[in-house]
Amino acid sequence: MIRRWVNKKNIVELAKYAGLVLCFVVAEFAFRVQPEIKTMYVSVMDEVPILYDILWALIVVSVLQMISRKRIRGMIYICVYCFLCIFMFSEYIYCRIFGRVYGIRTLQYAGEAQDFGGMVQSYFDSSALILLGTFLLLGIIGYFLLSKIEFDLIAWRRKVLYGVLIILGCSGCILFIPNLFMMSEDAEQGAFTYTYKKTIYREWIDNKRAVGMFGAYEFLARDIYLVCNKSPVSEEDMAVINTYFQEDKRENNEMTGVFQGKNLILVLMESIDDWMINENTTPTMCRMMEEGINFPNMYTPVFGSAATLNTEFCSYTGITAPASGVPLVNYTNNIFPYSLPYLFGDEYSSKAFHYNASSFYNRQNIHNAVGFEEYISYKDYEEDRIAQRDCTLVENNEIYQKFTEDIPFFNLVLTFSAHSSMNGNPKPYSYEDDAVKLYPEYKGMYDSEEMDSISAKARLTDDMFTELLEQLEKDGLLENTVIIAYGDHYNYTIVDQEYLKELSDAGNVYELSKTPFFIWAEGIEPQEISKVVNTTDIYPTICNLFSLDNHGYFTGNDAFDPDYEGYAYWQDGSWIRSDGAYYSESGEVKGNMSNDEMKEMREMISEKLKVNQLILETDYFRQ
Repeated sequence: MIRRWVNKKNIVELAKYAGLVLCFVVAEFAFRVQPEIKTMYVSVMDEVPILYDILWALIVVSVLQMISRKRIRGMIYICVYCFLCIFMFSEYIYCRIFGRVYGIRTLQYAGEAQDFGGMVQSYFDSSALILLGTFLLLGIIGYFLLSKIEFDLIAWRRKVLYGVLIILGCSGCILFIPNLFMMSEDAEQGAFTYTYKKTIYREWIDNKRAVGMFGAYEFLARDIYLVCNKSPVSEEDMAVINTYFQEDKRENNEMTGVFQGKNLILVLMESIDDWMINENTTPTMCRMMEEGINFPNMYTPVFGSAATLNTEFCSYTGITAPASGVPLVNYTNNIFPYSLPYLFGDEYSSKAFHYNASSFYNRQNIHNAVGFEEYISYKDYEEDRIAQRDCTLVENNEIYQKFTEDIPFFNLVLTFSAHSSMNGNPKPYSYEDDAVKLYPEYKGMYDSEEMDSISAKARLTDDMFTELLEQLEKDGLLENTVIIAYGDHYNYTIVDQEYLKELSDAGNVYELSKTPFFIWAEGIEPQEISKVVNTTDIYPTICNLFSLDNHGYFTGNDAFDPDYEGYAYWQDGSWIRSDGAYYSESGEVKGNMSNDEMKEMREMISEKLKVNQLILETDYFRQ
């Protein structure tokens, strides 16, 4: 029987079969070898992702060969192969723009991608076209091989052979690779160190590392599996959080309660980057920074799948979006009793003001979950063209009346005028060059029309601060109101990233993440806090300034705490301090830090990421 199976024809067919498997493997390898995708934690030639690619390709090819009719087999092959290539190419473009890999849950935001159409087109350069060409060539070769494979066996024996190969492939993916190549890693070291395959596989909190460590096919399969099989809350998970919050780290300092009882206007400044802050572009903001408290070394790392929403959510809850990429909308049924709206209590009104409709980012549910009384969209009061201007907050009488009708108030303002350029979309004020028509003096300010346009749009946001200060003073509210403003992210949608680095005096994406952060109140003693701070520090700092009792349930630090030396960290383990930095992507270390200091930072960041993730997953405050 073996001689009948092993003959010249079957050997040729086996070569074709292996060639088809290789087409899938090489396609994934071409994706993973891209500079934007690969990470320093694992070589592109590492055996684990290659083995996963081979096994998943073996499964797919064997399933296809189980289909008797060649035409149907070919159609299904085209659908499967195109789906995988579209998935990998979209991940490639997404990673080039955001520096991250998206997960299945992130597709809930897919509808918003249409606004980025023009910008995405700018990434279709030679590298992207070569990758697409590689996918296309391999797909054609694979289709040709698929139609030619015909083992010299009777039908039922062929199906038995393919069935055995499918079982072997599944067993290898589920049992062989995880147990042989991951479970041998040291458990104690891996518990809070997200550089180990085992930890990434178990916790699934860093999509980019997961792709590098396991390959795109296994990443896709496991991500789908985890979406469909959510693990229940365990006592171990709760114990991790309880241990972290066991010691209340709050201590009073000279800034404790200085604003207690005052109104608070919290302003998230969409796309306002550090290089835009100058006397020509943002004169009012510059004045507020000089008269108030300025934080020149503020960093806004991006966690999760939506940069703006992450920064917004973190500023009023002290919790970042999950590093796993799960959208915050998945947690709108959680309770957040220590969010700012709840902490300000019934004495304060808590409202949110923005251009976009409440359905955008599902803010109506998120804001309800954290305790805002009302969400006011400018679109409900003005035509779209006018509503996009941040000054609409003050210039529209109905909106401004809602803004000040209840005293004291805590109002969240999400600006929009400076929204990142999305080449090709003609919406006024926030898109293209309409802002330059209002401020023609910005034309030619930079060696880039894009930068000219963005700067003019930043001026529109500055105009809002100008008008708001004037109106509050006119109404007698200014002396009892505090304005805290911060950027949501660096301007990552700018096409010329090298020019952006030059303007921001940044060497990499981490240093680019420096954004404005300032606190202004009439008569306050001017200060400049030079320590490095990050998004998670906004919430505890506000709580301290207003004497809000949050019981220490936060992962950041009060920026005025004299014992807090300051740092910023990212979900890939990178961090920046005043005395040095560590950049995970390149492995670069700046400063003269000892191994113990490096280890301490790594463990602290890993713990914060873990605790933050579990707070959301377990709905901790409900427990």
